[in-house]
Amino acid sequence: MAFRSMLATSAPWYLPVLFLSCLAWVFAFSLHASLQPRPFVRRLYLWTPPVLVLGLLLSRTADVFSLDPAHPEVALVLGDGATFQQRLLVLFTGQGGIEGGLLSLLVFALLSPRLPSLRSASVETADFVQSRMMTYCGLWSIVVLMLLFPQEAYTPLDLAPASPTVPLPEWSVLASLVLFSLLLMMSGEILTASAHMASSGETQRLFERALLKSIVAGLIAWVCLAQTDAFTSTWWARPTTDSRLAMAVIIALASTWVVAAHAFSTVAEGLQGPTMKQAQTLTWSVSLTAICMVVITAAMADKVSVYGTGMDAMLLGWRWMALAMFVGVASMGLPMAGFDAAHHPEAWWFRAALTLFIPLGALISDGAWLLFPALMFAGTAQLLVYLSASIGRFVHPFVLGASGVLLFNLAWAILTEDPQRALGISVFALVLVSILSWSWLRYERGARLEKTTI
Repeated sequence: MAFRSMLATSAPWYLPVLFLSCLAWVFAFSLHASLQPRPFVRRLYLWTPPVLVLGLLLSRTADVFSLDPAHPEVALVLGDGATFQQRLLVLFTGQGGIEGGLLSLLVFALLSPRLPSLRSASVETADFVQSRMMTYCGLWSIVVLMLLFPQEAYTPLDLAPASPTVPLPEWSVLASLVLFSLLLMMSGEILTASAHMASSGETQRLFERALLKSIVAGLIAWVCLAQTDAFTSTWWARPTTDSRLAMAVIIALASTWVVAAHAFSTVAEGLQGPTMKQAQTLTWSVSLTAICMVVITAAMADKVSVYGTGMDAMLLGWRWMALAMFVGVASMGLPMAGFDAAHHPEAWWFRAALTLFIPLGALISDGAWLLFPALMFAGTAQLLVYLSASIGRFVHPFVLGASGVLLFNLAWAILTEDPQRALGISVFALVLVSILSWSWLRYERGARLEKTTI
């Protein structure tokens, strides 16, 4: 009887246990293998997060369809005369949709070894993919719990209004939930596959398929976001006021970084030979990343009035650059602990840390949003470094074209008065240079294949 209504309220331990179980997934890269001798504990470890989220979803379903008057969505959105279709709409597009998206993310991580792209992979590779996907989904589930699980959504109303005060959402909300959930999953596939490509080619197909799907989904996501308040100047002063929109932008940015910057850089690292060349590439990447972060973050702070102008903006840009660079550079020490499966593990971890800094930075402060355009430009600069290193010289049409795109868009972003326009410019520059980089790679491979055939 205690679990009949508003599960998270009737069982106060429920949400803390869910949070801790998701946090435990972050360490799946180690616990996944070490728990093999203990089958029961391992099953408990694997299935606790999705089962707990399923419990929340089932509880919400019972409350919504029984029209429990103390339930927030029933009292504020549905009322006591809601039809079956309206109840279904609120369940799929309200907080239930968030719970369903989180559940699908967790279950996807557990079932990732059964993906068609891994059908011919070894047991070791399948276990590697599952453990890394669990780590990835564990990190993102913590972000989701902190941003999209507000206390008021799980607290019964003491005094319900006489009639609903919140309008019914549209079914398009469900489509956006599915879209951004898929983006999260496919970005995780790319990161996981790229971490194992140097060890074997068994994740190559997973990498390529996830990359193609992410490009299509990412394009649709940015078209949808361009029509929201995220591209209005007033939104940037308090970006987390609309937590769902903030989460959507965070996912889109992280996915764009993975697809446009990380994917090509990983492939380019596989083409590099001498260690000295890798060291030079990493040095240039880190240096240009730091420069882009300071300059663009200061320019963004100057455009948003609540963060000050002039020297105050410059100091704010410096502080956020220092924090992001500390996270990125510190992660470069992880290969010494055995996490060195990528072609160039230090560079891989640097990029992965910057990717994960996007959602984690947003949890720290609203000021982290000033850093996001800078991260997009940093990805563009890293692409330029890898492109020139792969070609072997700077004076080349593709390299010069990419350099022109970076410099032009950097100047444009600095001079523009609108922060939302600066974000759009940074994403445009990253995507355009990524297209140039992949075009060169395809041209180069075609030329090599032609020579081999002759």
